[in-house]
Amino acid sequence: MKKILLLVMAMMLSFSAMCFASDGADLDAEAKIMDQFLSGKDYKKVVGYMDPEWAKNFSEEQYKNMFASMDKELGKLLEKDLRVFQMIKDGNILRYAAKYEKAPLMEMIAVFKNVNGKITMLQFMVLDPNEGQKKEQENKPKK
Repeated sequence: MKKILLLVMAMMLSFSAMCFASDGADLDAEAKIMDQFLSGKDYKKVVGYMDPEWAKNFSEEQYKNMFASMDKELGKLLEKDLRVFQMIKDGNILRYAAKYEKAPLMEMIAVFKNVNGKITMLQFMVLDPNEGQKKEQENKPKK
């Protein structure tokens, strides 16, 4: 009886490990794409990972200007920490907490599409999570 129970448990564990393995591979691939994108150096490599529609509207000059603007406004990226791995239909969303020289806390969001095993980046954003609170403070009536 114990042998049967152990066999059933081993089968269940191996099945669940197989199910999670594909998500881990996607996460690893998307993290590598994100690192390549954030290097801000080689548009020719990055464009291969971008969704074709996005790549049409996001030129090499825009890519370089985006990083020049981020360097000017936020400073150098000091660290990023993956906080959320969200699965959506045909893709994933990665949310990072990021620390820059001039901005102690920013949120980076990358949206990926996975069609037949081909992973492409659909969108990238850097947001100030405190922006909504700042606007509320500005719009509050003063007494």
